[in-house]
Parts: sequence; structure tokens; C-alpha cells
Amino acid sequence: MKPKLRNIILRLLLLALSLACGACQSQESDPNITRRAQLQMGTLVEISVHHSDKALAQSAIGRAFDEISRIEDLMSGHKPDSETSRLNQNAGGEFIKVSPDLLKVLNTGIHWETLSKGALDITLGPVVRLWNFDAAANAPPSDEILKEALTRTGFQNIEIKDGKIRLTQPGMALELGSIAKGYAVDQAVKVLRENGVHNGLVNAGGDLRAFGTKDGKRPWVVGIQHPRKPQEILATLPIRNGAIATSGDYQRYFVKDGVRYHHILDPATGRPARGVMSFSVTAPTAMQADALATAAFVMGIEKGVKFLKSIPDSGALAVDDAGKQFRHNFSSP
Repeated sequence: MKPKLRNIILRLLLLALSLACGACQSQESDPNITRRAQLQMGTLVEISVHHSDKALAQSAIGRAFDEISRIEDLMSGHKPDSETSRLNQNAGGEFIKVSPDLLKVLNTGIHWETLSKGALDITLGPVVRLWNFDAAANAPPSDEILKEALTRTGFQNIEIKDGKIRLTQPGMALELGSIAKGYAVDQAVKVLRENGVHNGLVNAGGDLRAFGTKDGKRPWVVGIQHPRKPQEILATLPIRNGAIATSGDYQRYFVKDGVRYHHILDPATGRPARGVMSFSVTAPTAMQADALATAAFVMGIEKGVKFLKSIPDSGALAVDDAGKQFRHNFSSP
């Protein structure tokens, strides 16, 4: 089996285990719970809804999955005909008309990049392309190569005008992995509500949003995976109307000469951010939680927690590289 496929399968198995443990209560025993899961956006997406009408629930879930596919088709950098890929291919060229969805994600990314002082960077594509966390033989890129790639990053090189976008520098590339998945989750929740579902949960590989209750009374309960012991739950959290996202150094990584190289890159250096194993962030929307989890991870424990304290309605559970936990506005039953 190829290393990339093997790693994907392993991550999905671990994710499925954490989802099963994270439920913390037997939702399957409730006949009004309908749950479906399928592979989308390179991860396992699970949608659970509480509704007495099974046909309505199944129809709403199907439309929610269709919406996630639509967002993926717009924003995936791996699909050559997506809007994101067209912008990347046209970097340094003319303005391109984009969808309101992509425009919203880009403006949100720029907003959080500004507030986080660059800890989040949606233009990190040239750097991300230099790393391969799924190859059989991995090696970190050199300082010289990274330095050159970093000259082609920065939100100041994105021009937005009348619903059109232009990447000003040749070789630039958007990388929306830190925000687009959260947006897709939010859109799936919107579709579920529009189709008569008032209680549900959407989990896209750890980017999760819940609304309503799981049985008309109790909140949905989710589990936070231990960053080094995937079979264990670090904490549980009840959520009625809100979201949570986790950035961790265990999701995609390789070890070279005893050093762990993971996929959460520091935009200042182009190398993996250090000092943190995982950073879980709660927020009103999945897109916000997704962006804040990445930014806080890059900042490190002290600065990341301080940053989140300045963001209303956010909370955090972080684990440093020594295994010590840090919490802010984060309760566990």
C-alpha cells in the first residue's frame, strides 16, 4: 500500500474511533437520530440530526453533503478547475470574477490574518507545496528554498475589486485549508436548517458545529482527542449552538532524525510551528474556530491563549509539547 493512502486510511480509522468515543452517550439508541458519514474534503465528514421524520432527515443530510461538495469544488487547491486553482494559475495576471462564497472566505481570512498579525496566512501555498507529509521518504526543505517561497506570500498581495480577485505576484498560491473546511461545515448547517432540521451536528475531521439539542433536551457532547493517545479522549464538551476546531501536530507529520515535522506551518519561517501539540478552539461558527485554532497554534500557548482572550465568545483547550494542558473559557462536564 502506498504511504499516502496508508496514512489517509490510518487517520480516518483514528478519526472514526474518536468520533465514536466523543459521542459519550449512546445516540444510536434514540430512534430519532439519523447519522450518515462519507469522505469529503480529504477527510471523514459525519452529519447527525435529531428529527422524527426519517425521510426528511435523510433528504436534508443529502443536501448538506451536496453543499459541502459544492464548496469543495470552489475552494480545493487540488482540483484544477476550482476557483482557487484558477486564481493560483493566474497569479500575476488579470482580475478574475469569483463566487460570493470564495469572496467571503478570502475576506474572512484577511480579517483574521490582520488580527493575528500574520499567524494565519491564506497565501501560504508556495510554502505548503515544498512539504510532502505523505511521501515514503520525507525531508524538510532548505532555508534558502523556504526564504524564496515566503517572498510570494502575504494577504497584501491579494487585490479585491467589485467581486473580482487578483493575486498580484507570479507564483503566489492561496492555501485555504485553515478556513475553507470550517466554512463548508457552516454552510452544511445552514442547509440542514433550511430543510427543516433544527437539531444537528456536522463534523468534518475535527471541524465541528452543533445546533439545537441531541434529543430535544440535552446538548450534543463532543470529545477532544488526546494528541498522543488517539484511543483516549482528552476532554468532553457539551455544545448546543456553537463550533469547535482542533489544530494538532499529529494529523499530518513525519519524523526525520528524531524531529517531528507537522503540517501547521509558521508563516514567519515556513517551518512547522513549535511548542504545541494541539489547540482546540470554541467559537460561534466553524469557520471562525478553524481560523483561530490555526492562528493560536502558530502563536504558541502563551500568546495564543492571550489572543483568544481578546476574541469574544471564544474558548480554548491547548496542550504544549510537554503534555501540559491550558484552558480558557473551556468547560468540561
